[in-house]
Amino acid sequence: MSKKDKIIIIIPSYNGLAYFRSLLPQLARERYLDFDLEILIVDDNSKDDSVNFIKNNFPDFTLLQSKNNSGYVGANNLGYEYAKKVKANFIYLLNQDTEIESNFLQPLYDFARNNKFGTLQSKLRLFPATNKINTLGNVIHFLGFGYGSCGGQIDLNNQKITKINYSSGAGVLVSMKALADLGYLFDETMFAYLEDLDLGWSLKLLGYDNYLVPESVIYHKYEFSRSMRQVYWFERNRLWVMLKNYKLLTIILLFPAWFIMEFGQLYFAWRNNYLKNKIKAYKWIFSSKEWRILRAKRKNIQAKRKLSDREVLASFSGKILFQTLDSSLLKIANIFFNIYFKLIRYFIFW
Repeated sequence: MSKKDKIIIIIPSYNGLAYFRSLLPQLARERYLDFDLEILIVDDNSKDDSVNFIKNNFPDFTLLQSKNNSGYVGANNLGYEYAKKVKANFIYLLNQDTEIESNFLQPLYDFARNNKFGTLQSKLRLFPATNKINTLGNVIHFLGFGYGSCGGQIDLNNQKITKINYSSGAGVLVSMKALADLGYLFDETMFAYLEDLDLGWSLKLLGYDNYLVPESVIYHKYEFSRSMRQVYWFERNRLWVMLKNYKLLTIILLFPAWFIMEFGQLYFAWRNNYLKNKIKAYKWIFSSKEWRILRAKRKNIQAKRKLSDREVLASFSGKILFQTLDSSLLKIANIFFNIYFKLIRYFIFW
């Protein structure tokens, strides 16, 4: 009798007690016949009572405790190292601020065991507005922005399995085989935010596609305002990923659009009182220390890539179609940048 595949659900935890009272009992009820399942919680030095809650109520769950707050990236990477040791076939990254539908892993596994892939995203609905979509797979804008598709729309339940630019880290199955080829899960330099975009982009460069599997459903207690407070991480990581993953000639062609976008970002930062954070992001990414790290990481991914920028850019977007950010200024910007994107794609043959 052949050995069953193993899936590990990795939940990075930071002061997650309020979420765990509903999420963990749901996970404890999950039963699967086709594969073995392990629940792993990686606590990032929480200050609430979540660790004791887990130990006292869910002794069958595996708990790893970090002495320091290593961010979303660090916690997931600890989980990934554990998954390698126990020889898991797949890992499922699950945010602490989620709830699940029963049997949510089965559609993912049914696809995973018969197909080559990098990541498989569950359909993410909002919570408590459970009839609305959080994301049906995330989109990469050619200037490094990432956003969830169809956010806020009523879920019509008419989706099919489809390729996407990248999977949201809130609920995603990841192939351990693909990660073995890449050499890591998340770029540890990023700490938090857009690490899932970088993962999807990097795996695509290696020839692994990312998919939405809509029959797998989870609910995300997503708050856009909470994300907007993290401008520093978004901006520095956006630039980091672009400089790392694009070929040099592509960066040169993109520079005029990038330059104009940065002026717009600086104006927006000034109007919304986070200019200091934007400037702080520049100082970080262009520091001599981080530049040396970036050069090494860039050399690594460029050496491993199998797809050209032309092939990768074919699925990127020239528009930011994110309902929460909808404005007349964004609509004008979308027209300009989309035209620019379409034009330069004719010249990118590498």
